[in-house]
Amino acid sequence: MKKIILLLIVGLTVFSCEGSGNSEDGSGGSEYCSYNGHTLHVGEKGGCYYINSSGDKVYVDKSYCKNCY
Repeated sequence: MKKIILLLIVGLTVFSCEGSGNSEDGSGGSEYCSYNGHTLHVGEKGGCYYINSSGDKVYVDKSYCKNCY
């Protein structure tokens, strides 16, 4: 029984991680919506940005956020 539960947990973990496509090169099309290692956000007016290490918003081309809505 323990083996079955363990296999289910491992199987679910593998399938949930498949196809995540976390692109850190800014190529877009990522479910995690990242740009150069930064998580992208969509602003109220549709702007696409990330928060830099100083806490400032850095805007990037909207095409990087097309799958982030």
